[in-house]
Amino acid sequence: MKVGVFWRKFRNVEQQMRLTPDKVYDDAYEEAYHHYFALKSAGYDACLLEWKKDPRETLENINKENIDIIFNASSLKEIAFLETFGIPYVGSGIDLVPLNKAQRKEIVAYNKLHTPKFVVANDVNNIPEINLNYPLFVKPINGRGSAGINEDNIIYKYEELPKVVRKITEHIGQKALIEEFIEGREITVGVIGYEKPLVLPIVEIEYNSAKTNTFEHKMYDNEIIHCPANFSKEEEKRIKDAALNIYGVLNGKDYSRIDMIVGKDGIPYFLEINTFAGLTMDSKKGEDGKIKVHHGYMGYAAKAAGMTAAEFIGNILESAIERYGLRDKDTRKLTS
Repeated sequence: MKVGVFWRKFRNVEQQMRLTPDKVYDDAYEEAYHHYFALKSAGYDACLLEWKKDPRETLENINKENIDIIFNASSLKEIAFLETFGIPYVGSGIDLVPLNKAQRKEIVAYNKLHTPKFVVANDVNNIPEINLNYPLFVKPINGRGSAGINEDNIIYKYEELPKVVRKITEHIGQKALIEEFIEGREITVGVIGYEKPLVLPIVEIEYNSAKTNTFEHKMYDNEIIHCPANFSKEEEKRIKDAALNIYGVLNGKDYSRIDMIVGKDGIPYFLEINTFAGLTMDSKKGEDGKIKVHHGYMGYAAKAAGMTAAEFIGNILESAIERYGLRDKDTRKLTS
């Protein structure tokens, strides 16, 4: 069996480039190479496949390489392509990935799981009536990689709201999700698998001189990471149960990362599910001192669980192989 690892330039920083193009680095190739090298180390036949603007060229390359399954850590565009041509792939599907943050929160709330109350603003002239408790938090409805997030996104009074809504709707080009800002401990929980999902150790995120996880904090690895996070056994079970339930009701596949805030009331509140979560297990700098590979939160969790990169990425691939019923292929791994 041969695995193709999709990668596409700027796949995780496209939105932030509209705001601060001079502060963005692109680690798409390095991240894909991490996955490729991990799969090769685990004994799989793998190759890197760059996503082309012309899908026909991409399809031609897949056929030329005799690819059986794609490790897709890229974006929705690639999923639509893979679904169209019936090509097996790793990760969540067309039923989940296109949903925006508000739609995901609605599904979670419908299933009686906790998530902050919210409204959606189409533009600065169409901000709904705010019957929410301040402070508020405003973010792009289809945001990725903390794009457009800084401390101004925390709103303490209505007069501050239009400026942030304008930033998101006019400069990023998305609707603005306005939700109650839950004060508490920010955590993220990685899940691997499908039929029998495995919950990884909890990651807690704190900030150096910041009040929220800004783009700069996240992408330049400036956070203070605690993994495993320091929770009691009872608290840990409550958090992991919530993550599993959220993963289930949203039909996550193979791997995802669930972002939550544990409020002062002890309740884990769902913020977002990241279906293209960062999986890298290291952070690397170039000769210029700038970060070239961003350390993934799920990478921290995998290390805390005692996994090597080969085991971590290999387990995610194995979930997709089982899901598609490809287990019986006698060329599943390279022979030594």
